[in-house]
Amino acid sequence: MMEYISTNPSGRRQSRASAADVAKAAGVSVSAVSRAFTPGASISARMRNRVMEAAEKLDYLPNVLARSLMTQRTHMIGVILANFDNPLYLTALFHFTRVLQQRGLRMMLLNVSIDEDLDAMARLVLQYGVDGLVVSAGAISPLLTEQCINRRIPLVAFARRPRRSKLHVVCADNVAGGRLAARQLIDAGCRSFGFLGGPRTASTSEERLKGFQAELSEAGFSVQRREHADTYTYNAGKVAAGRLLSGSLRPEAIFCANDMIAFGALDFARFEMGLSVPQDLSVIGFDDVSLSAANSFDLSTIRAPIEEMVIETIDILGRQINAWSGDWESRLFGCTYVERGTLRRR
Repeated sequence: MMEYISTNPSGRRQSRASAADVAKAAGVSVSAVSRAFTPGASISARMRNRVMEAAEKLDYLPNVLARSLMTQRTHMIGVILANFDNPLYLTALFHFTRVLQQRGLRMMLLNVSIDEDLDAMARLVLQYGVDGLVVSAGAISPLLTEQCINRRIPLVAFARRPRRSKLHVVCADNVAGGRLAARQLIDAGCRSFGFLGGPRTASTSEERLKGFQAELSEAGFSVQRREHADTYTYNAGKVAAGRLLSGSLRPEAIFCANDMIAFGALDFARFEMGLSVPQDLSVIGFDDVSLSAANSFDLSTIRAPIEEMVIETIDILGRQINAWSGDWESRLFGCTYVERGTLRRR
């Protein structure tokens, strides 16, 4: 049997340097040591250097958990996302991580699948004493909003606009984006239109369709055919496109509720039906994920300003964490059209 020989006979952790040790070595106060390790705290560069030099010699690292107990702040933001099949959320995650780190904050990430309970996931995050919560998944319940209010934890709905109040909202202006897609198709000379949406219960898909229909109606047109994909994914897009493009009343232009659905529709049209894009069929997506610019898709699409939305979300969290107001901020971001090769100018 292998014998384990301890290098620490007492069974305890070897003594670690404390903030007081660093303060003594640097010739400063303990509060100065704390400020040196706090991003944005008021301390001169000269004093910070003295503290850091002493900390390095003593191999000192601040105890984040101990500090959070004293300050009642964890500097941790809970982020609940879903649908990682959509590259848009990976882009959002990249920006959340980058900006939070720049501001001295940390992220606790949870991925909620379709069959998981959002409220249960949120309660799990709240148990860790997060300072703020971002949700971009499922329906946000009154129970969750009340729990956050009672704890004075700012809650932001990201990239969606729930119907309920008592939370902050940062979202693309989906209605205006739908109008923009319709205008591009009308100006290109298209005269029969289809809509390929996401799940019927998704507010983003509903809002994009609302704007699309409104712009078409004002120009004297209507949505000729409409189908919904079960999820915002490539495979679901292919299946829904099969239903939309079948029969004799095939539209000459399709607006897809997101780029992943549009990719599935493009491949179905080209490889299953033998259609030429954009000669036989024009397609516009929504989001402008990186794959949209790939030569195989070259997708014309509506761009949502994800980086700006992430920054605004973190700005709201910062304001509310520092001075809880009880006022709910709502910010809609305008979208832009990105011209590529799936829209034929007739």
